[in-house]
Amino acid sequence: MERTLTTHTVSLSRRTLGTCAAALVSLLACAPALADDAAPAPAEPAGPWTITKHIDLASRYVLRGVTTTYGNGQPLGNAGADAPESDQAALQWGIDFVHSSGWSFGYWASTINYSYKQLGNSYSDRSITEFQKPRSVENDLYFAYAGNITGDLGYNLGMTGYYYANGSHANALETKAGLTWGALSFNAQTLLNDVVWGNKGDTYWTLVYTKPLPYDITFSSTLGAYTYHREGKYLGTRDTATGTACGAGAAFVVNGCFAGNGPSSGGLRHLTLGLSAPFPNSSITWSLQAILGGYNRFDVKQGNQLVGMLSLGF
Repeated sequence: MERTLTTHTVSLSRRTLGTCAAALVSLLACAPALADDAAPAPAEPAGPWTITKHIDLASRYVLRGVTTTYGNGQPLGNAGADAPESDQAALQWGIDFVHSSGWSFGYWASTINYSYKQLGNSYSDRSITEFQKPRSVENDLYFAYAGNITGDLGYNLGMTGYYYANGSHANALETKAGLTWGALSFNAQTLLNDVVWGNKGDTYWTLVYTKPLPYDITFSSTLGAYTYHREGKYLGTRDTATGTACGAGAAFVVNGCFAGNGPSSGGLRHLTLGLSAPFPNSSITWSLQAILGGYNRFDVKQGNQLVGMLSLGF
């Protein structure tokens, strides 16, 4: 499902600021050793790699602004394998490697409060009605290259792979391309295969602005939108497992045709406003995000949501 997290150096993943509620992590620092005579030793050249690691506790896991439902009508909640990814506290963790040449790669993961295995299996086994066990863990592996065009104008190119422990028909690849100009970044992430959470060709667009504030506080805002491929194997107007088309006023959502809104070609997904800062003399960072809900792929309005997170960087 999208992850673009601003916590990730390469901003991959299906998760972005607001989607997942994201956290900023502190960088490791190394103090120079002192010689026997107490005179400062010559500073050694910094290595080409910067490594950041973090463990986070989020109040809930919201993916790219979908706070209410992924479906085309009445919200089902996590009991029905629906949004948000977790409607209770979620444990998340990750590590990022950034090279001075512009290359970077990393890993990010999160617990989820339902089973993508049961959800995916229900596509071919329509008797499945219980979606809670075994609960899934999302794993995002990503890499990117960031370069400079001229002055403050830069670019980045990358790819994210999504692997779900306890998942079925959910693993995916997604490309990323973006431009940066000062505090602004504009990104496009395109899904390369059909999965239960998206169709091949779906593109997630984000415009991100960040600004340092007094007292080590950072403000960030993310405007997220989608363009959708209306027909796919698991989402659209036709059950591709049986070849049956849904009737008027219905849409196919993973495991059946349901009455409600039909597929949309795109629209505003969310506006997320966030604040984050480290606790004084600590490697723990707090963040708070206000998600102003837009519309999902079936043009169903999403509710507003406040998400908090604590992150331990090491």
